[in-house]
Amino acid sequence: MAWAVFHEEVHWSRPGSRLGFHARAKPEPQSFPHDFVDYAVSIGRATKTKPPRRQILDKFVEKS
Repeated sequence: MAWAVFHEEVHWSRPGSRLGFHARAKPEPQSFPHDFVDYAVSIGRATKTKPPRRQILDKFVEKS
C-alpha cells in the first residue's frame, strides 16, 4: 500500500479487472494500492507522502 494526500477526487479502474478505486480530497494522508496512487500522482491530483507514524510508537518514544 502507498500513502498520498489527495487534492481532488480521483476515480480509477484497473485495466482488465472489475476492481476500481475512489479517493476523496482530504488534508490527511490516505492509503491505497501503489498503482492507484501512481495514477493519481501522474494526473496531478495527489502527492505521495510517507506513512504516518503510529500513535502507540510515539507514546513509547516519549516515555524513553
